[in-house]
Amino acid sequence: MTRQLILVRHGQTLHNVAGIAQGWNDSALSERGLEQVSKLAERLRKYNPDALFSSPLGRALSTATAIKDVLGMEITTLEDLREMSYGGWENRSFLDIRRDEQSVYEKWIADPDSPSPDGESHNHVRARMESAFEAVAAAERPVLVTHGTAIRIAVTALLNLPVMASRHFAQDNAAINLFIWRTDRWVLKIWNDTTQCD
Repeated sequence: MTRQLILVRHGQTLHNVAGIAQGWNDSALSERGLEQVSKLAERLRKYNPDALFSSPLGRALSTATAIKDVLGMEITTLEDLREMSYGGWENRSFLDIRRDEQSVYEKWIADPDSPSPDGESHNHVRARMESAFEAVAAAERPVLVTHGTAIRIAVTALLNLPVMASRHFAQDNAAINLFIWRTDRWVLKIWNDTTQCD
């Protein structure tokens, strides 16, 4: 049974720098992102993880590979760890989306069952993340490499919060988020820790 759960966001990408919605599309790690994941892998040593899982998207796999190279762990990919699909918004600036499709965007951030155009809703991503947690349950101290929105939604599932509370959680590139199992519930011990990665 999982006793310690670490969620890790991938390193900075070129699209992160430009403020572009990536979703299920991809973007290479920036030079800074490569530096971040190298430091991140070293920082994970002290948590003594026993399994490594990753989203299949390239930016997450690049991050997981850096962890594998340092800790000598095999990577298991899980489709459920993908970022939220933003559908027709992908490869566009979030600023442009909010300006050009204001009513659709406002419904998407207000209604947990409302998807982005041809994309996913917040509740759909939450269900995926819950499935991912079930898939890793045999590991005692797994690391899950995933994405910003996916992690912010995941914390609401782990802490039994309303899914739209996810909008109140910051999640920076190469951040470590540590949860500990306490008898009957998850306890958040560390959130959005980018120490030595900035």
